[in-house]
Amino acid sequence: MSNFQPQSVYDVVVVGGGPAGLMASLCLTTYGFNILHIDERPHTTTAGRADGIQPRTIEVLRNIGGVSTAPIPGGPIAGHSPVTGSGVAKKMISQGVRVYEVAFWDPTATQKLARTRRAPSCPDFVDVVDNYTLLLHQGLIENAFLDEITAVRRVEIIHPFVLIGLQRRTVLPNATRMPPNGLFRPYLLKDCRTLPADASDPLSGTHPVEAVIEHADSKLQHTVRARYLLGCDGAKSHVRRCIAGGQVGDGEWQGKITMQGEATDIIWGVLDARVTTNFPDIKYKCLIHSKSEGSIMIIPREANLVRFYVQLQTSEGGKVVSIARDKATQDICIARAKKIFEPFNLEFGYVDWFSVYQIGQRIASQYTLDHRIFLGGDATHTHSPQAGQGMNISMLDMYSLAWKLNLVMKGLGKPEVLLPSYEHERRGVAQELLKFDAAYSRLFSGRASDATHLTGGVDAEKFIEMFKQNAFFTSGCGAVYFGNELNALPGSPAVAGRHGAAFNPPGGKLTPGHRLTPGRVTRTADGNQVRLQQEVKMNGAFRIHVFAGDLRKTKGALDRFAAFIDSPASFFNRHRVRAGVFSSIVDGPAAVMNHTATASNAHVFNPFFTFLTIVGTHWYEWEVDVDIPSPLRLYRSQVYGDSLFDRRVPEVGTNAPVHHKYGVDLGKGAIVVVRPDSYVGAVVELSEEGWLGLNGYFAGFLDRPGSDVKAKI
Repeated sequence: MSNFQPQSVYDVVVVGGGPAGLMASLCLTTYGFNILHIDERPHTTTAGRADGIQPRTIEVLRNIGGVSTAPIPGGPIAGHSPVTGSGVAKKMISQGVRVYEVAFWDPTATQKLARTRRAPSCPDFVDVVDNYTLLLHQGLIENAFLDEITAVRRVEIIHPFVLIGLQRRTVLPNATRMPPNGLFRPYLLKDCRTLPADASDPLSGTHPVEAVIEHADSKLQHTVRARYLLGCDGAKSHVRRCIAGGQVGDGEWQGKITMQGEATDIIWGVLDARVTTNFPDIKYKCLIHSKSEGSIMIIPREANLVRFYVQLQTSEGGKVVSIARDKATQDICIARAKKIFEPFNLEFGYVDWFSVYQIGQRIASQYTLDHRIFLGGDATHTHSPQAGQGMNISMLDMYSLAWKLNLVMKGLGKPEVLLPSYEHERRGVAQELLKFDAAYSRLFSGRASDATHLTGGVDAEKFIEMFKQNAFFTSGCGAVYFGNELNALPGSPAVAGRHGAAFNPPGGKLTPGHRLTPGRVTRTADGNQVRLQQEVKMNGAFRIHVFAGDLRKTKGALDRFAAFIDSPASFFNRHRVRAGVFSSIVDGPAAVMNHTATASNAHVFNPFFTFLTIVGTHWYEWEVDVDIPSPLRLYRSQVYGDSLFDRRVPEVGTNAPVHHKYGVDLGKGAIVVVRPDSYVGAVVELSEEGWLGLNGYFAGFLDRPGSDVKAKI
């Protein structure tokens, strides 16, 4: 049995050690919270399971982690983040296989099987930096997360500005050592619930969640209290059963929360293997349709493996029928694969992993009952794996929830607004996924929309057209959110308010509820060419992008906005937490330079907001210390010149291409609020109406918890 024993009080309990649970654990640990993370498995995934990371997820992973624990000469530097490099994505990218193109193989009039089309995995109209799908098995993904969590926990101890973690540990009555990566295994969740208010219970008001966990080997049980509990424990989620009530039903737990949807009779086998073949595209992702034997998807993998998704069907009495799931063996799967590959030879060697699944689409009727215990990932939505979406959607569920919990637990966010927004936003994405997956998987399996068999197998043209039409969504970039307090779209509370006319200026191409698209700019502090969307690592802060346009025309408005920031009436000063509470362990005004000490004394930094100033006038024509007003120039490493050519707006050359790409008028400028999850929250004019509108926007979901604005980072 492990020497590491759970404590009795935590901020958050995370159940499930797959990618969704690890995303939650990494984010919340980075935000400085004390996490109990349990998994019933004795070790990480050793082979197979989920393996595809889409461009939007890579984009997110580049902004998470990247913590450096190397010694700093002379000791830690005040105001500098310990984060370096490309985030947790770096290790995954180095270990995985990149898929840039997809090949389509179908029967033709003259050939039993022929390549009929090629297409980019991520078409050019999808604006991403990493325009490929990254393939590696789930265990490697889990280990990359665990390595990063280990680094974060080390930094949490040594970083001199991390007071929030130390403060929270004062409520822990029996603090003990933890596993290096914080993941306790093998532990089972036996029960969880939210306790009613009880004046005799000192934890009732702050830690109302109770969880009972049991070590799988010793059977020793522990009762734990927490503020929140996250159920990331898969399709047969025990967390869902605990909070929903009910008994085992049709393979899903039934009760107050049910899994709604249906399964088909379509059975697929999946295996990872090394093969010998004369098939020319074995190193490509291929979608292969035979005339009568079914379909296959192949995906190249690390270590010279190939993943095969094999449709398991046969003919009986002239009719096509699926092979029963309980009769689908590895040998049958291999035999069907060879049959579909004819006339090409296909010989299987080492098989690393094999499984069988039944296509179906289901979604939880609710993601939470009380906004204390939340479900995410496969605990809320299940579907087929062919489109490579499940793990991506699941990780981004937790990415979305974590920053909202951070604001609430730090006393800044309104729980009645932020916590319901998790299900509002992520359920909509899951519903879109299920609609797409139902049509995609049926067509790929040679079925019509009513699930009947298509005469002559798969309609190749329809399938290719569907693949292309849905590429924006499958890349992850098509996951968009509707208007609410967080997304200032027409009709949302902020836009309906007094200063609503300043929102979404004419010509704008950034839309609230959509991700911030890439933009390349020059960082004026050192002349480096950088990606704007990756300049600030995930740290729980809102990024206030000030597009200054042509300084000769906007200087007056820029000066007035800078003065507004430092005024007591600004959102920047209205929404503050108590001294010593930080947005995360990686926050801090990294742009502060020694020679700005005098100006710094007049500006009290707020770790939940950071400013990025982008100037359309070429940066050789102005000076930060002369032309950029304080406090914007204090964020010195976040002042940029917009003069780098962008192939997506070639007509403007080097004349402020990012301004043009985002639809910002050079003569007027604009302010773009980007949420902590890199989604655009609001776009307003660079005018008094605009920044007063932002006051209303932030007041919609942030509290005014205190008046102590004297503490400095």
